[in-house]
Amino acid sequence: TDVLLRIHHVIGELPTYGYRRVWALLRRQAELDGMPAINAKRVYRIMRQNALLLERKTAVPPSKRAHTGKVAVKESNQ
Repeated sequence: TDVLLRIHHVIGELPTYGYRRVWALLRRQAELDGMPAINAKRVYRIMRQNALLLERKTAVPPSKRAHTGKVAVKESNQ
């Protein structure tokens, strides 16, 4: 469809953009061209069906260091 072609055009120029940023660009472009706005869920669905979504980042595991709440001080300031 026309939306898919516009998505391909945006991704061709900016391949690191996910569906949210692609949707924002399409929305701004549609506003300037006087076209109706496109729904973010529709952009997500079209990108998912055509395997255009970015890979998700893996979560960074939290630190295993114990937090005792004590601050190391060289000498007292009193």
